[in-house]
This record gives sequence, structure tokens and C-alpha cells, in this order.
Amino acid sequence: MTARRQGKRVLQDRGWVLETPRLTVRPMQISDADDYHRIRGLMPFDPQSRSLDESRALVAAMVTRPAVDAEGWGQFAVIDRASGVLVGDLGVNFDTPRARQAELGFAMDPAWRRQGLAVEAAGAMVDALFRSGRTRVTALTDARNIAAQRLLARLGFRIEGRFVDSWQDGDQWYDELSYARLASEHR
Repeated sequence: MTARRQGKRVLQDRGWVLETPRLTVRPMQISDADDYHRIRGLMPFDPQSRSLDESRALVAAMVTRPAVDAEGWGQFAVIDRASGVLVGDLGVNFDTPRARQAELGFAMDPAWRRQGLAVEAAGAMVDALFRSGRTRVTALTDARNIAAQRLLARLGFRIEGRFVDSWQDGDQWYDELSYARLASEHR
């Protein structure tokens, strides 16, 4: 990127740095890749199967996107403000601008769970997505993932469907639940 374009990107990125009482949610940086890889590998219902080098390459590719909210997936680091530790991440699939939708995903380090941090981070992101003009935010979760279902319900998402045997984990197939929330339902 040219210096002028980098400056524009930095200004755009600032709109996607979210502060909550306990957290900073910001676009992921290359220096976050190792923690991102470690945390994603600890997920009970969708542990990533990429190598560390593949995770680093994925984050590097996201960092070079023309804008944080360009079409496609973007990753956001969830940082504990008191310690500066990366405690999780949010993934956002920014759909085409015309559709003005986004899909949300999240992962928290098991050592930082059960403190309401995922709800705090995801809630801030949902607010930001609606402020940015998105009209609909969706999320998919493994039907076995009760914690994710509770988080989405706390954020005002509703179940829109069940996809039967749509997710393979090892040799087994599992159902996924589709959730959504509309801007018109936003408080």
C-alpha cells in the first residue's frame, strides 16, 4: 500500500476499534497471529485445523485488505484492557455493501471464559455493525454449542433455522443453528 493509501486505511480502521469497560476490540494485527492460532485450536466445537504458518498467512492477508470492512472475512482481536492480553477474537464476514449484512463468529480463550467478556465484545461489534449501516447480522453455531446459543440469545438474536447434518467434525455429522438480528430490532 502506498503511504497515502495506508493513511486512509488507518483512518478507516479507527472506526473499528471498539472500547468497552473491560476490553478493546480492534482489527487483528500480524503480531496477534500466534495467539489467534492457539485460541482457535482450543475451541470445543470447531477447533481450527490450520498450521501455525497457515494462521499467520491468513492474518497477514486480512491485514492487507483495502478496508477493515471490505467484503469477506475480517478478524478482530479481543484484548483485556487491564493486562493487554489477547483473550479471544471476533470474526466478521462483511457481505457485499449492497446487501448490507454481516456474519459474526467468536472464540474466547478457555482461561477467560465465564466472565461475560464474549458477550461484551460481541455486543460492541453488533452495535458497530448496525452503526455502520448493516441491516442484518447473522451467526451460525454447532447445535451442541450451548454457550454460543446463550450468548446469541443474550444479544437479542433469534433462531432462524436448523441445518441438519450440515457440519462434519471428524467422522460425525452435526446440526448447525442459524441465528439473526435485524437493525430494526436493535435497542
